[in-house]
Amino acid sequence: MSFKSRVQEIDSLIDQHREFRENSLNLIASENYPSALVDRLVSHDLNHRYGNYIGIDLFHRHYQGNRYIAKIEALAHDVAKELFGAAYVDLRPLSGNLAGVAATFALARPGDTALEVLHGHKYAKKLSETALEIDLKSIQIPWDWERFNVDLEKTVSLIEQERPKLVTIGSGVFLFPHPVREIREAMDRYVPDSYLIFDAAHVIGLVAGKRFPNPLEEGADVVISSTHKTLAGPQGGLVMTNDKSLAEQIGPAIAPLLESNHHLGRIPSLAATFLEWIEFGEAHASAVIRNAKALGAALHDRGIPLVGEALGYTETHTLLLIVEEFGEGKAVADRLEACNIIAGAMALSEELGTHGLRIGVQELTRTGMTEADVPEIADCIADALNEKDQEDIKSRVRDLANRFRQVRFTSEV
Repeated sequence: MSFKSRVQEIDSLIDQHREFRENSLNLIASENYPSALVDRLVSHDLNHRYGNYIGIDLFHRHYQGNRYIAKIEALAHDVAKELFGAAYVDLRPLSGNLAGVAATFALARPGDTALEVLHGHKYAKKLSETALEIDLKSIQIPWDWERFNVDLEKTVSLIEQERPKLVTIGSGVFLFPHPVREIREAMDRYVPDSYLIFDAAHVIGLVAGKRFPNPLEEGADVVISSTHKTLAGPQGGLVMTNDKSLAEQIGPAIAPLLESNHHLGRIPSLAATFLEWIEFGEAHASAVIRNAKALGAALHDRGIPLVGEALGYTETHTLLLIVEEFGEGKAVADRLEACNIIAGAMALSEELGTHGLRIGVQELTRTGMTEADVPEIADCIADALNEKDQEDIKSRVRDLANRFRQVRFTSEV
């Protein structure tokens, strides 16, 4: 193939992807769609620059030519601190996963024990299983499947027994707030020199919108997160703490250990994302949770079982469908995608039924979904699960997607 034909192939694949996504209902719980303002402020020039800095001093730059870059980054830090009530913020991580690895690596010592949530990223476990064989002991936090939350009583007993240096809570499958205060109290009682890390990647937008408890206010020493899920910013990560000594320990683990240049083009748009949440956050976060609860109830009414039914299905953007009766999880997700409904398969426990689907309403809410749209969305999902006519479902899905596309969230100024 010629150079020109290969470039044309790339263009064609991008166009096909765009057309598919624009005519689909995206229910992936870890994705989102930014506003026009946030998109506009991604800086292509900054993407070509280096802005390395040492420690946590934003103005202690390794490269020349950073006089305005440092000011942009300082503005982003200031707005993040205002939004989350954090004394120290680090926006250098390129993902939530890197933020978690950096915090764990910085605060743990060889031989330490870490308690980690089943549905979390298990950063200590990842570090211990690398070829470097980092000497960390990762223990799974006991899980209450019925309530889909930390089993607090068993976790407190485990803290007393194991005396962990790190406890990491927060999850990639968040339905309900975790018992942060109670775990902090147990750690203070049995191992006061330990650190509580909260992985807020999936709920950070709801924290920003004051519809989910702020982990820093509840006793977390460190909050780690991505910046694109419910927050709807550019992809990246962040670390927050109110303890300067912790910020100073984690900073060098981020840079220069795990990364050097931290992809500066996203920083202006991230600042705009934080500003949007200060201005519009509470109303938007409320809409996300209302939509999730309404969709959960509608799916239940259509005969689809969900986790957490007795607790109102969810207090976040996420719903967990139990799809055992419809087939294996990945096969069910493929069936939905054939109807232009994008959702993720997930393994559940034997108590619940081993096959599940994780769905999130944050992107649909961002692009115009309201509670009035819930019955149509639920009908499409239920019909796809029950293997009704794919072309009919796909046509209805396209109509919904086009309706939402006309009113995509924007705060353009």
